[in-house]
Amino acid sequence: MAKIRTSDEIGFRLKQLREQAGISQEKLAELVGISKYQMQKYEYGKDMMNTEKLQLVAGALSVPVQEFFITGEEVLPLKVSEKILLDSFRAIPDKTIQESILKITTNATRQG
Repeated sequence: MAKIRTSDEIGFRLKQLREQAGISQEKLAELVGISKYQMQKYEYGKDMMNTEKLQLVAGALSVPVQEFFITGEEVLPLKVSEKILLDSFRAIPDKTIQESILKITTNATRQG
């Protein structure tokens, strides 16, 4: 059975992801529709994020929700082609282009 992540662990991961994205607590809180104080409580594990907030935070950080449950030691198995695709996608500096690619791939999976 997978290890259950505590609020402390998810909060720590939230802080890591926010800092990697170069977003302040205040800006992320604004994007999610909460106060900076509430964002601090999430990051320090004082409050638990519900599934809606977790999805909103993940969206604001442009990461999949799974990122909050993966520790540094865990690696998702990727094929070589998936790794190339992911690295190429991350290297695109324009967020609008990234969003367009996501729409294309999402629509392509629905047509199958």
